[in-house]
Amino acid sequence: MDPSENINQNLKVFYKKLFPCDLLCKWLSCCSKQPSETVLFNLARREFSFSLAGDVYLRYQSFSDPASLRRELVQICPQKIDIGAVYGAPPKLQRSMSSFSFVVRELVFDIDLTDYDETRFCCGTAICHHCWELAKCAVICLDRALREDFGFEHILWVFSGRRGVHCWVCDSVARQLDSAGRTAVAEYLAIIHGSDARKVTGIKFCVLKLNFNLAKSKTNITFWLLNSHFLKYCVSQDLLSSHYPDRVRWVLQHLPSDLTEQRNKLLEQWTSNKANSSDSTARRWNTLKCFLQEEGRNNVIKDIVLSTVYPRLDINVTNGPGHLLKSPFCVHPKTGFVCVPFDPQLIDEFDPLTVPRLNELVAQLSQANASEEMTSQHLLAYKQTTLRPYIEFFENFVNPSMLLYMYPASSCFPAYGIQNK
Repeated sequence: MDPSENINQNLKVFYKKLFPCDLLCKWLSCCSKQPSETVLFNLARREFSFSLAGDVYLRYQSFSDPASLRRELVQICPQKIDIGAVYGAPPKLQRSMSSFSFVVRELVFDIDLTDYDETRFCCGTAICHHCWELAKCAVICLDRALREDFGFEHILWVFSGRRGVHCWVCDSVARQLDSAGRTAVAEYLAIIHGSDARKVTGIKFCVLKLNFNLAKSKTNITFWLLNSHFLKYCVSQDLLSSHYPDRVRWVLQHLPSDLTEQRNKLLEQWTSNKANSSDSTARRWNTLKCFLQEEGRNNVIKDIVLSTVYPRLDINVTNGPGHLLKSPFCVHPKTGFVCVPFDPQLIDEFDPLTVPRLNELVAQLSQANASEEMTSQHLLAYKQTTLRPYIEFFENFVNPSMLLYMYPASSCFPAYGIQNK
């Protein structure tokens, strides 16, 4: 059998019996801008896009109810599902509309570990537990900032299925932000900047015209959150190892120009063929940190830590309300992993390498007995698989979010001058 045929057969089973269409549609319908609008009317104006075998891409798909979405998924078996905004009319009618613009859209963030490749050397296009530390740092930092600095409450974190995480901020005020508001939030969070995400130029202390004390406080909190993760990551990537002079050079380049002599001395000492092999990365980091502290340069320590492990955002994903993002619970076409949601408070316990895979889930279904097979016809088959805890977590997330469309949050963030539409 052609491998692609087997994948399509597995996808058909997955979409028919496991994919949580009803729950997904409930989530996507819950924050209507106008309280009088019905949930299904809101769903009908939500954009879906599908990636099919053979590089076929279908945009501006829309569905009147969960049943029609499931029928389409089972019929065409898309390899990837992306979700867009809610528009003023059903997206499938967009070509016949003289004016077609978004009404509401979750505030979304995309973290891809590829953007860290200047300091990530362990596994290329794959991920491992070493570089997953970067994803942990992103979740810890962004979740804290979104909740404490902006007051958001309904934040869904989803594993991308390969080497990243996606964040969906579902609060009513977040969904109604225009492009300028989304850009303002993204710029506030993106304290690492440069002409390219992989060419870090330092820490940006003044964003959104924040006063110095507020910016300093924000940086101190972030440093405190990430410091222990930095050391663990630094050691795993051998960032100060004599075997990798370029990595040592990258770390030491953060020292300011008035410390050039000391920087060159350390560089020569740590990259020399005669370097002490027992002088580990952890020990060298402690040496460098003590030196900088003695020089009164704690800011340089923070610069190195944050430049290495602070989240690197693809701001274009956040800025544009029309940008699509991979749906929760779709299957990553390259890895077979399901894009499952997870609890940010338990990020240290989440293991991306043990997430359910498509072929494993189908095998688990096939092992169910006859009575369990009957149950699966009522869309409860997921209870017989390792997908169960993720769907139950999503269900617990969605139900409180439904209240948002009846009781929307306040319409602005006065502390940061960000307003919604």
